[in-house]
Amino acid sequence: MRFEFKSTIINIRNIEDCIRATKKYTEGVGTMRKKHPIQGEEFPSKVFCKYYEVYPDMDISWEMTAEKAVDWLWGETDHYDLIFKYDYRSNQAELTVINGNGALNKLKQSIPGLKDALAVIDNVG
Repeated sequence: MRFEFKSTIINIRNIEDCIRATKKYTEGVGTMRKKHPIQGEEFPSKVFCKYYEVYPDMDISWEMTAEKAVDWLWGETDHYDLIFKYDYRSNQAELTVINGNGALNKLKQSIPGLKDALAVIDNVG
C-alpha cells in the first residue's frame, strides 16, 4: 500500500528536512533531476525526484557497530522507501511512502518533527 501526500514545495520540503536532520536515511540511486524533453541533457528542468531509504531503528554512520553495519549492508535492517517529487514550475510537490500504513506510523514515531510536518499537509488537503 502506498501513501501519497501532495502539497506545496515548502510543506513537503519540511518533511524532507525532518528526515535529513537525522542519521536514519540513505539517499538512493533513484534520486535524479529530470531533463527537459526537447533541449536535452544540458538543460535541466525545474522538476526532480529524490529517493530515500529511511531506517527508523538505526543511525547510518561511521560510528555504528560492525554487526549493525553488516546487517545494513546485507539488507537485513527494516527500512522504508520514500520518494519526494518537486515541481518548481507549479510550486507543487508530492511525497510517496511506498511501504504502507505501518511504515508511516513507525516513521512518525522515530523521526522527530515528522508527525507535525505531516499534520500540516493533512490539514491542507
